[in-house]
Amino acid sequence: MRLLPPQARRSAVGLVVLSVVVVAVGAALYHGQQRAGRLDDAVDDWLFTVFGQHRVFLYQLLHVADLPVVIAVLVVVLVAALMRGRPDIAALAAIGPLASIGLTEAVLKPLVHRRYNFFLSYPSGHTVGTASECAVLGVILLGATGLTLALRVAMGVLLLVVCATVMLALIVDDFHYFTDTVAGASLSVGVVALTALAVDAVTRRRVLAAAPV
Repeated sequence: MRLLPPQARRSAVGLVVLSVVVVAVGAALYHGQQRAGRLDDAVDDWLFTVFGQHRVFLYQLLHVADLPVVIAVLVVVLVAALMRGRPDIAALAAIGPLASIGLTEAVLKPLVHRRYNFFLSYPSGHTVGTASECAVLGVILLGATGLTLALRVAMGVLLLVVCATVMLALIVDDFHYFTDTVAGASLSVGVVALTALAVDAVTRRRVLAAAPV
């Protein structure tokens, strides 16, 4: 069993490359800044205008991005994967989000040193937690051949809606710039995709090593 179907591997590589480009460009543009960029001004103002009246409701929705919630979901996935004999899924659920969060908090935020309301903001940590969680679930859906295609698509759309809602709430409730959230989502998807490729490579190597000569 593999995490990524053969037809999805090239797309996964493309997502990794795109993630590096998006995060690197944003880091170069906003390094050391404490203000919004032109893109942030345009998008954030529009979002404030359209969704500002719902900011209290959106703030409540942000609880789905709290670290204990993210950890709880990932622990459930990890335990369920081990019980079903899928150590590859368990490894993805453990390594992908942990690497994303660690890279964000320990490396990128101090390195880029962009601030929003005096707090380091690039990439958005709440976005990273939610997007990495959703990316793991998305990879699992790719291989969930026991589900109908329509159901998998519907669940995939739901994951996108969750991520988009968290990003929207972070912007409207004055926690992050638009580009902080984009960088967080890009980083998470790229790291989880890279983790899936790496886990599949290790799994394939072990299968070949165990095969009779």
